[in-house]
Amino acid sequence: MAPGNENERRHLLPLIDALIGRGLVPGEVWADRGYDSLALEQALRDRSIEPRLSRRRRANQPPAADEVAREVWRGKKRTAKTRDPHARHRWPIERTNAWLKAKRRTATRRDRKADNYLAFLHLGMILIGHVP
Repeated sequence: MAPGNENERRHLLPLIDALIGRGLVPGEVWADRGYDSLALEQALRDRSIEPRLSRRRRANQPPAADEVAREVWRGKKRTAKTRDPHARHRWPIERTNAWLKAKRRTATRRDRKADNYLAFLHLGMILIGHVP
């Protein structure tokens, strides 16, 4: 367990290693710009997993020629915002996470026992997956 305000990137490799330890080897990992790291990409490739990580655009770096950028307000500044090419592949997962968070019991973990939280997580997934 870790604090809720901590970056999740440091938990990715232990999770992947736990999956590999159980015999589940993913072929690729899709992640947003928060996981953009050359070290993380190399660690995934060392495990024979193809990383599909969105690229973070560094400060004052202009958008690439093939990227369509639009200007948005960030506080008092206007900055260029580019479309994430991997977003459409991640969208079903993000949508499912949003549906799961709509079930209030699983939005914030308040259960003392991990088994109770996991049971409600499974119940939420059953409710989401159930087609009337």
